[in-house]
Amino acid sequence: MELSIYPSQEGFLVMRVRLVGYEPDLERVCAAAMRSCYSPHPGYELFTHTSHDKVLDGEKIFDAERIGGLLKRALELGHYDILEHNSITWLVEADQKEILFLMESSKFFETSQIDEQRWLITTNLRVLVELARGTDDLPLTKELVATLNKAAPIIASALSLPTARS
Repeated sequence: MELSIYPSQEGFLVMRVRLVGYEPDLERVCAAAMRSCYSPHPGYELFTHTSHDKVLDGEKIFDAERIGGLLKRALELGHYDILEHNSITWLVEADQKEILFLMESSKFFETSQIDEQRWLITTNLRVLVELARGTDDLPLTKELVATLNKAAPIIASALSLPTARS
């Protein structure tokens, strides 16, 4: 886990955030969910439509370019419900106060306390996108949102998230 140190009223806040779990095709799942709203084909068929060998009537190939276009359009339209078809989990070492602030920011965080300062935190992509677009400047929020670069790089790019922390 990477160590992050932030100034706080009590001195310094030390925090570690490690992304420990997410669906490997998270963005493909969300894009298939979006396209299935307007297609006669179910999402699972769209999800697997990856080459000219698997042609679906009236559909373009579901490649990275198509997925990126659908996700960017969903973000433009505020069509965030498609971003709920997943879960993302982190192991976090943080002060209990930081965890409580995070839980207050959204009711869709699930937290399990491992010991005094370590937590498993789970949510979905929609919550992270809403945090990224929000005004919450809490260090823990910034750390969680920064993991979008790994879990959902197309969405991170569309949100103009920095690719490396400074």
